[in-house]
Amino acid sequence: MVSLETLRDTVTRIETRLGRVSDVEVQKLMLAYRELVPRFRADLEDERDELLARGVALMLVQHVWKR
Repeated sequence: MVSLETLRDTVTRIETRLGRVSDVEVQKLMLAYRELVPRFRADLEDERDELLARGVALMLVQHVWKR
């Protein structure tokens, strides 16, 4: 099982990388992602679940970016 520290680091690294992408579509998706983060925190009591949900959302943004 991946540690919480590793999950946190991974999510932070991907957020940072995608936040620097100048593509307009990616930035729109990142804005939506940032709006969802508080909802993930509120709806998912377990930090691991929250980080996994955030990771999935970021994977979707990456998928759109790399099409």
